[in-house]
Amino acid sequence: MRAIKCLAILALTIGALSCVWSLQPLFEENDLVFESGLVGTWKGADNENTWTFEKAQDSNEYALVYRQAEFGPDGPFSEEKLVPGDTARFQARLGRLGGRLFLDLIPEDEGNPRVRNDLFNWHLIRAHTICRISLEKDELRLDWLDENWLGEAFKSGKVTIAHARAEDGWVVTAPTKELQQMVLKYAEDNDAFPPSEDILLRVK
Repeated sequence: MRAIKCLAILALTIGALSCVWSLQPLFEENDLVFESGLVGTWKGADNENTWTFEKAQDSNEYALVYRQAEFGPDGPFSEEKLVPGDTARFQARLGRLGGRLFLDLIPEDEGNPRVRNDLFNWHLIRAHTICRISLEKDELRLDWLDENWLGEAFKSGKVTIAHARAEDGWVVTAPTKELQQMVLKYAEDNDAFPPSEDILLRVK
């Protein structure tokens, strides 16, 4: 279940898996911006996984196709018994908060690989993940909202938006406007959005 929910961040831009999900999007339709420089195919320097961003039809959203080249039975960072990974499609929304670009990803509701078990699939939910992005010509960095930072912020009362603790991470249940206010407040905070050590390079 965790592997499916966190498919957007598997085996590429983070050194340790960190999951924060939001039930509501970070951006509404009128918040979206379009950056033509994001369109194309990107790949990490040390793996064959690819991220392909395309402009969605009739909107400022993007369609993201994420291809995971290899997958380990114990997770994406396993060094043993790697098998070919799957390709999955996401809706991607880009917007600006505090002068920074942020990306909101959610799996497409159709066309993605599913486990061949109806009861199991029935228990999975579509949720949003959030990252701050840095786009410099042919280099792209994705800084994901950090699970540990958010957990400590909830516990200390520094962040008070509605949320719930899930077995594998945090689920934000606050409405979009409150989520935006939180992200805006910590847009420049590198503890909230730790800069990724892995840079994606444009390949097409």
